[in-house]
Amino acid sequence: MIRILCIIVTGIMLVSCEEKKTEFIQSGVYKNLYLVKNLPGEASAAKKIIQDFVIKSSLKDDVEFYKYTSNTKYFLDHKEDPGGFSSEELGRYQEEEGIASFENVKCDKDTLKKVGVLRYYNEKYGNFYRPDTLINNCK
Repeated sequence: MIRILCIIVTGIMLVSCEEKKTEFIQSGVYKNLYLVKNLPGEASAAKKIIQDFVIKSSLKDDVEFYKYTSNTKYFLDHKEDPGGFSSEELGRYQEEEGIASFENVKCDKDTLKKVGVLRYYNEKYGNFYRPDTLINNCK
């Protein structure tokens, strides 16, 4: 009996410890908004996943990344609602659930080329005013 119980407990622990894959869910309302589900807790791993997504996706427009939470999932199917008793605005969640903003900026000398920079909202990931340059076609 004890042996069976130990096997069951071990099985439950293995299943619950399984690492979940990070998902990027694009809003159906705001095409420049991605909610990130199952982002690793470690900042360097989270940054790497976001950076890899930006580079692999070849994003041409500016994009916002927020954690997928009970607060932010509203914006997958709904526009911001700034008025009334139950207003919902994405900016209200930037401090807690905001991850980063990716911007494509035109080069100074050749406006047909762009630089892609990733700015982090939360100091956990990096300094907003010292962005990571992921794409540099201005060379």
